[in-house]
Amino acid sequence: MIIQVAKSFILESIRNTGVFLGNLLPAFIFIICSWICTISIKSSPETLDFMIKGQFFPISIMLLVFAFAFSSATIYLADLKANNTIHLLKRTNISPAKYFLGIGLGVFLMMNFVLLLLLAGYSFIISLSISALISIILICNFVLLAIYPLCFIVAGVVKNGKVAQSLLVPIMLVFMFSITMTSLFLTLNEQQPQNYYIYLIWNPMLYLSDTLQFQLNLTDHTWLPLYQYSIILTILCMVLSIFAKQIYIRQD
Repeated sequence: MIIQVAKSFILESIRNTGVFLGNLLPAFIFIICSWICTISIKSSPETLDFMIKGQFFPISIMLLVFAFAFSSATIYLADLKANNTIHLLKRTNISPAKYFLGIGLGVFLMMNFVLLLLLAGYSFIISLSISALISIILICNFVLLAIYPLCFIVAGVVKNGKVAQSLLVPIMLVFMFSITMTSLFLTLNEQQPQNYYIYLIWNPMLYLSDTLQFQLNLTDHTWLPLYQYSIILTILCMVLSIFAKQIYIRQD
């Protein structure tokens, strides 16, 4: 049953061409920018390296994770709620846990497939070791684990997919720019961004961004050991899953 739910989600996501392409394009736009920069900025390798590793690559990864871990599933679930399909599902033998895991499996498969394509594209532009690739894939999936329950929470409180879609941009800005802008301003003021990460522990993107900077050799160490990131993100997933289950059950 879990596999059937995952298959249904994947097929429906691909059929919804606008949303599917909208999830793909932002991440791949930056890889195109990187290719253009490698051709046009040959005189300053250090500048090129900083632009790609410090800006384009991390933003691509974060946009991709956010799009598949949150955007696509939220719109899908909100539309199911709007046309009463979600209520019909609750009258079948599909338990909330199976439905949660089925959608999650679909999101996991889609995100990792596209993530591998994105990493393969960047591997022709920047040097990425096998260990770095494995670490990046792992942290992306732990961030997926933490963000995914938010899909059920947001979809449960909005009327339909259009309303959900209108909320995605501000939510994305909060998740991403609370990290990138904070780091930028602190760096410009000659302060160490990691000293202020304690105020951003609520944001799953913090752990992704910090891991990316370390794996790309932009920092000497991560704020916390990588295994602690996986523990924090797993706990966050468990807490949010409790709220998601309650909201799903109360949808009548």
